[in-house]
Amino acid sequence: MTAFAAGALAGSLALARLRPTAAPVRLAVTGMTGTGLALAAAALAPGPLTCAAAFAAAGVFDGLLLTATLRLRADHAPPHRRTQVFTIGAGLKISAAALGAALAGWAGSGSATRDLAAVAALQLVAVVVYAAVRRRPGSRKEPVVPRAAVSRRDREPGGGGAPVSPPGSRRARSRTAPRSSGRVPPDRTR
Repeated sequence: MTAFAAGALAGSLALARLRPTAAPVRLAVTGMTGTGLALAAAALAPGPLTCAAAFAAAGVFDGLLLTATLRLRADHAPPHRRTQVFTIGAGLKISAAALGAALAGWAGSGSATRDLAAVAALQLVAVVVYAAVRRRPGSRKEPVVPRAAVSRRDREPGGGGAPVSPPGSRRARSRTAPRSSGRVPPDRTR
């Protein structure tokens, strides 16, 4: 697991440094595919060093996947709901990890090789399912939320949640405090 974590750190840092021009969706699919293939290689590894190298490679691809997933969340979440989207995403990830660990313990085969091969297979099945869903007619476009689905409170400035204008912007300043012209008013006491 240390090799996997070190690989994930290296993959995330490399992605941040190199800034590839590929779309985040493509990076996520590449990351998931690479993670699945590298875990399959770890399951079939003849020795501990080969297994550790395969785990490190799986970590590199997982770092790519995590970074691309966070980028997708940031790109597609409405600004006033971004905190909620990230919080719910983190909660779902932790809950799914706990559920996955419980299921793996219950359904585990007793063989690390078979269990690791099953995890790799699930990663690769997820890629195939995504590709099948993505290729359906009409699924090439990004989903559009109809305006009617967004509550009026969320559309109006100051109607709820965070303000529409970022703090410090001209519009936000005009709603909170009068702007100073920078001139000193003439002395009218004389």
